[in-house]
Amino acid sequence: MYIRIVEKRLLSLLETPEILVLYGPRRVGKTTLLRKLHAQIQPSHPTIFYTLDDPTAQAIFGEPATARLERIFAELGFVPERRAFLFLDEIQSFPQIDLLLKLIFDHFPRVKVIATSSSSLLLLQNLTDSLAGRKYFIELLPLTLSEVMGIEIDDPFTFPERITQQDALNEWLRSFAVYGSYPEIITRPAVEEKQAKLRDILDSALYKDIFLFERLKAPQVLIKLMTLLAHQVGNLVNLNELASQLGMGRNSVEQYIATLEKYFLVFRLPPFERNLRSEINAKQKVYFWDLGIRNAVINRFTPFDARDDRGALFENLVVAALLKRNLYARRPFNTYFWRTHEGYEIDLVLENVQRQELWAMQTTTTGKASFSRAFASYQPTQSLVVNLENGYRFCW
Repeated sequence: MYIRIVEKRLLSLLETPEILVLYGPRRVGKTTLLRKLHAQIQPSHPTIFYTLDDPTAQAIFGEPATARLERIFAELGFVPERRAFLFLDEIQSFPQIDLLLKLIFDHFPRVKVIATSSSSLLLLQNLTDSLAGRKYFIELLPLTLSEVMGIEIDDPFTFPERITQQDALNEWLRSFAVYGSYPEIITRPAVEEKQAKLRDILDSALYKDIFLFERLKAPQVLIKLMTLLAHQVGNLVNLNELASQLGMGRNSVEQYIATLEKYFLVFRLPPFERNLRSEINAKQKVYFWDLGIRNAVINRFTPFDARDDRGALFENLVVAALLKRNLYARRPFNTYFWRTHEGYEIDLVLENVQRQELWAMQTTTTGKASFSRAFASYQPTQSLVVNLENGYRFCW
């Protein structure tokens, strides 16, 4: 069982009154982590674990009401004088989850709720509105390099210099670029098993969630859009071109991409804008949270070093790893790409009130990359070249 970066934060919030909601895509280990917390707490506190996509569990809570909850908690041995923990898995499956959680928080202050959801914050807007000031949302995404290697970190933005397993780290990066880092994939040594499991994960993400919860007029178009986006990783995405290829309006394409973002399949990187006429600010880049999913979409699992798209894969790998660290560290880094009309490009710009960094990605380790004079006036705090030799220092 992997030690997840978010575990420390979850443990630090156990004594707070707020409801904890661990959310993210399916099959990244949310239920495993919830059960791990349950096992740790159970010896010292009254606890109960329910999976809310189980009709039996749904029937227990039924139509949420204070009297019903009083009876349920009394039968479980929960008493007002003692802290108790209610673990709820897959809360997006319970129709009135917002009312249920609100009643528990408002009327049973000694009952701490820790929940999981396979839906994103955008899909949980009802919870955001009804539980204002009553909850913490904590993201969980596919495994990071440090989690796979069992490296405990103090600061997600400071590489621990004590780490010496550089060859192993770089081999894992190559594996991440082809097969991704879902827990079920990492534990399977045979490539045939990895490929079959990735297709299964993709089907569950697309069909079990998107097609179940979203009322899509043309579900097959979503699959075609995923394929087009998979081939455009690292390139500017033109919504008008996509609309033409898909036979639909630009606004519909925008909505479909937003749907893919809701379910943690892709994310967008906006352009860095400085109000200069020479800069292009109308297009964005779209990356995949997990490259195993991306490669499953196009059914291509060629080894990394033999691929003609390894530059795009490496760029996606670095950007996604950085955004994961940004989420887990809860740092207010803004992230962009930067491209001028003349074609000069910086793969990644990081900005906050303390730092401004420019990152360039390359798959070769020979030669020295240089940053164009087009960016000289920016005066960043740091300019970095990330390649296959030092990539582990930025993707861990």
